[in-house]
Amino acid sequence: IFVMQRGADPVAAGPAPSTHASVLPGPDAAPAEAPGPTEGPGPGGEREPGQGAAPASLGPGQTAEPPVATAPPVASGITLSIPGIGLGEGLHAEGLRDGKINPAAGTVMWYTGHDRVRPGEVGTAVIAGHVVNRGRPDAFARLADVAVGDTVQLAGATGPDTYRVVRAELVDKNALTTDQQVWGANASVRRLAIVTCDDAYGFRSDGHRVANYVVIAEAAS
Repeated sequence: IFVMQRGADPVAAGPAPSTHASVLPGPDAAPAEAPGPTEGPGPGGEREPGQGAAPASLGPGQTAEPPVATAPPVASGITLSIPGIGLGEGLHAEGLRDGKINPAAGTVMWYTGHDRVRPGEVGTAVIAGHVVNRGRPDAFARLADVAVGDTVQLAGATGPDTYRVVRAELVDKNALTTDQQVWGANASVRRLAIVTCDDAYGFRSDGHRVANYVVIAEAAS
């Protein structure tokens, strides 16, 4: 099937993992010194969304029953735009799905838990989406093309509507769980932490991606 690679058109690859995993893990097992999540398939552990979480005994091409979301995503009335990559998506407010941060396929979510704020407010808003859905590009397929200095826009949010990208880079899935710009305390800056998986470093033996692509944008002065 086809998967997206950083900064490139879809290219042929070996069979992508057929089971479901998250963009980010849930915060239920965070260490005391860091607010970010530490358990679960992500960061960098996204498999194709919309398919069941498979036990370790399942082989390639096998799937299990899809997990049941604890609550459906709710439209927030906020639109996220990144003109440089042609992105314009409505945000859905969503908490954990099966204990993990895992947006529904074809949607972009802002995470409502773990003291993260609504986009546009002072603090850090965590926004997540998938790169690929069943072999087809999903909402964040081109997020890895975003670079420092690019513009990010919010419509329908309280607060400023223009943000500047101050950081855009690959982050190891384990390092992301303690990343202070994503999970640290922030009472002074309006910040967006936009996260997806990334294929640049390939997949681990368990089928999870090794890395995430992280975009940090802060309100333009």
